[in-house]
Order: sequence, then C-alpha cells, then structure tokens
Amino acid sequence: MFTAKTPDLHIVEEDPDDDKFIECAVALNAEAVISGDKAVIDIGEYIGIKIFTPADFLNHFRPA
Repeated sequence: MFTAKTPDLHIVEEDPDDDKFIECAVALNAEAVISGDKAVIDIGEYIGIKIFTPADFLNHFRPA
C-alpha cells in the first residue's frame, strides 16, 4: 500500500521523529505496527492499532 497524505500526530513523546510510523499506520488503516524501537513499542496501542516487537508479532500470529 501507498499513501501520499498522513495525519499530523504527536504520539511518541520520547522520540517525535518516530511519529511517522504511527501516522502511516493510521493513514493506511493498519491493524499493527511491528517495530524494534523502544519508544514506539512503549506506545503499546493507538486507536486500536497494536504495536508489536517482531518476536511478539510472530508469537501472536503463529498458528498453534
């Protein structure tokens, strides 16, 4: 997917440059963000968009 316009959000207080990841997820109606960045991971969830580490994502969605 591609988007040329994203909302201007201020979510990641520890590192405002990381807001772009949340902005893209919101613009594209994503269900999840996968990140290794602590400041992004610490958000946990934003308007229903879950934020996972790569390992947590695999554990959550891996078939039983």
